[in-house]
Amino acid sequence: MAPLRTVADAVATWPEYATAVAVRLDAHDQITVCAPHGLDDLLDGVWRRNPARVSAEISRRRLSRHRPTER
Repeated sequence: MAPLRTVADAVATWPEYATAVAVRLDAHDQITVCAPHGLDDLLDGVWRRNPARVSAEISRRRLSRHRPTER
């Protein structure tokens, strides 16, 4: 993987689109959300692999291990 230049570039590589979200409090005490793939999957409870990061097989294993429908 090539070196990442920004936080958004790094977040965009996380294994699932629903987890590719970072939140921080900025210098003005405002919440800043970084969601390069959007928030729809997170808010809708959709498990979608990030093909830039994981194969379909690895995603299936992660889904089996994390069991998001039970949470």
